[in-house]
Amino acid sequence: MDSLTQAALGAVMGELVLGRKLGWRGAAWGAFFGTLPDLDVIALPFLDAAAGIRWHRGLSHSILIMIMASLILARPVARCHRERGVKAVEAGWLIFWAWSTHVLIDCFTTYGTQIFEPFSDARVAMNVMFIVDPLFTLPLLIGLWMALRLPRDSWRRRRVMGISVCVSSLYVMVGFAMQSWAENEISRHMKNDLLDAELVQVAPSSFNTILWRGLIETKEGYYLTYWSPFDGEQGAAYDYIEKKCEIMNSYEGTAELDALKWFSRRHWVARKGKDGRSVFIDMRFTEIRDPRSGILQPIFQWHLERAESGSVSVPMERPTGLDYAGAGVLIWERIWGGQERWEAVKEF
Repeated sequence: MDSLTQAALGAVMGELVLGRKLGWRGAAWGAFFGTLPDLDVIALPFLDAAAGIRWHRGLSHSILIMIMASLILARPVARCHRERGVKAVEAGWLIFWAWSTHVLIDCFTTYGTQIFEPFSDARVAMNVMFIVDPLFTLPLLIGLWMALRLPRDSWRRRRVMGISVCVSSLYVMVGFAMQSWAENEISRHMKNDLLDAELVQVAPSSFNTILWRGLIETKEGYYLTYWSPFDGEQGAAYDYIEKKCEIMNSYEGTAELDALKWFSRRHWVARKGKDGRSVFIDMRFTEIRDPRSGILQPIFQWHLERAESGSVSVPMERPTGLDYAGAGVLIWERIWGGQERWEAVKEF
């Protein structure tokens, strides 16, 4: 999830564990430890391209490091507040809950989190939340704002925090229920449309858990389809994206391409960029339907280029000049079942 959400969630955990003893400082410690795992990005400039792709949400998000950090850092944090009677075990629980909820909420997204490092590089991704979702974050922020205005020993302060956590947790549960509903409906449409393909992912579209994206794989490409509970009885629509994996043949066997295949869980397509570079596109992530260009714009894409020395550069580049406001309007229309303008935007 985004940094604001992680800090807010950590602050809530800090308030619940040590707010009574530390007041706002408990929330501050929680926000710090709730953000700390994502500081692994500091190491990216010192890693080669392949290692950098594998690094983020890796070791710093593992269960092992989470537990070790809670044990090792508990005593130093407790010493900082011994005059307030903070015990090492309480500080350890603050660190654990702030860190573990960060990792857990990351697992709910599509990006993937390597919680089993260093024993396995398998990435856990449940695909029930978009990487930025205000409806999950807002209850936490509102709860914090209300709680921190109350005396630290007030029972209402605990109650406000508990309610905010319950509301956000309920939203996640709704996401799981919506995902199951969407998967059933997309599978039913596939059978009716006689698609000889495999449904490999059902994930939410941008900033909501109402409109869901189905990724369907065939030997030669992928179908994209969207479903909303407001679609009624209208049939499903599909965008077909050809794989064109042969574009990457010259990079086969390189550590960079192997890392990208691993990151994408082998759900990717390739294109030739206007500048001649080979473009690797991760199909797991939702694309932007840009009404300005009239073309689907993939967000997670890497542009590969081989230097004269033989080294391969793989910068991740976002499309520029997009009409984000217009794309947001299209999402809003599609949530309520409007497909005409949505389907007018064509595949890349």
